[in-house]
Order: sequence, then C-alpha cells, then structure tokens
Amino acid sequence: MWFEKMWESFETYWSSVGLGMAIVLLALLFFTNVLRQNLQITRWKDPVWLAWAMAVAYMLHNFEEYGIDALGRSFHFPVTACETFGFTGGESCPLTPAFFVSVNIPCVWIAFVLAALLSRRNHAIGLTASAVLFTNALSHLAVIPTSGYTPGAVTAAVIFIPLSLWVFFTQFGRNKVRIPVLVAIFLAAIVTQGVLLLLLMGLATATITEGAAMVIMTLAASPLILFPWAASAIWPTAQPPRVSDMSQSDSLHEAS
Repeated sequence: MWFEKMWESFETYWSSVGLGMAIVLLALLFFTNVLRQNLQITRWKDPVWLAWAMAVAYMLHNFEEYGIDALGRSFHFPVTACETFGFTGGESCPLTPAFFVSVNIPCVWIAFVLAALLSRRNHAIGLTASAVLFTNALSHLAVIPTSGYTPGAVTAAVIFIPLSLWVFFTQFGRNKVRIPVLVAIFLAAIVTQGVLLLLLMGLATATITEGAAMVIMTLAASPLILFPWAASAIWPTAQPPRVSDMSQSDSLHEAS
C-alpha cells in the first residue's frame, strides 16, 4: 500500500525532482569546472559541458510540461495530450501519468545523463540530446498558430532552439564530430519520437495495453545511445589530447 502511494506521488511530482536535480547541475555547470573536460576552451564550446547542459535543459522543459507551465497550470501537458486525441471533459483518457513517466525517465534521467557521463570518452554520444531538443522544439512551436501556447513551448523556444543550434554549429563539421554522426543522431531522435507518437495513437485507440506501451517506450530510448555510438565507430573523430597527455609529451620532447 505504501509503495502504491509513493508511486502515485512520483507520477505527479517527478518533474519537481528533476527540477531539483537541474538546479544542482546548473550550479555545477556555471560555478565549478566539475562538468568540463577541456579547461583550455570556453565552457560553451566544451562538448562534455554541453552534454550536461542539454540534460539540464530537458529537465527544465519537463517541469514546464509536468510541473507548472507558463500560465500557472500544474501538470497540464497530459491534459493537452488527452485533448489532442479527443478525450475531454469527464472522459477517461488512456494517456495516464504512468505512461508519461515511462517516456521521460528513460530518455532524460537515464539516456541523457548516461550520454553526458560517456561524453568524456565519446563526444558523439554526449551530443545525442541535441537532435531531440531541436525536433521536440519544432513540434511545440509548429502548433502555436493553430492551438496557441502548449506546456513546454517557452523552454522549447528560449532554451531548446538556441542551445541545439549552438551545438550543431560548434560541435559538428570539419575537425569536429563528423556530419554522418549528426545524421545518425537525428535518426535516433526521429526513431524515439516516432515510437512515442505511435504508442500515443495506440493507447488512444486502445490497440495496445499501457503495460506494453511502457515497456516499448523504455526500450525506445536505447537508440539515443546506440546510434551515435555505432556512427562514431564508423566515422571516428580524433579526440583532442588531454592536458596531462600534452604535458607528458612536452616532457619527453625536452628530454630527447
């Protein structure tokens, strides 16, 4: 019984937990060097720092969607999603809070955080969130002319678009992470969000059970790690030498 009550509370307030994590990470991002790899360049061009920044951006975005939105409404994105599929008023919407937990926890708390942790060894994996930020932002902004503001639109416009474009500009191209890897990152974003859309449609039409949808959605986060990992193995990028390695190289050169 106590577990059920805790889970019910988590289903509603998980984005507030994410907001707390985002605040801690923001302090580390801007007031320490813990989440940086190369201290010889500005943090705004450090791929490891950017990987953590994108994870934080999505946690803030989640709070606007599932916490308190720009109009002061609480937990309103599920309401908007239900209305999109025609469930209004007293109708029982099959898009439950538990399903939205299965969407965001695997993608944001697990995949994006794991990507940031792995970014020190593989910059391509660390940058995987960039395509999700960009495509998700477009989905929010595209409906404004017809539907007006939806929860998440402010962070999509103010944070997602500028940050993702900056990542594309500074991290991909010649002598950086190669463009085919960026294509793979976009494919991962399209696959993951495409699966989400299909599952939403399946739940709305009762052609799939909630349990099955939650399992599939959890697994659908895996391309966000696997695609850039595979692409970076095919199209590798030369990693810049670490400061310690440079120092050792200089010492050997002087000794010789």
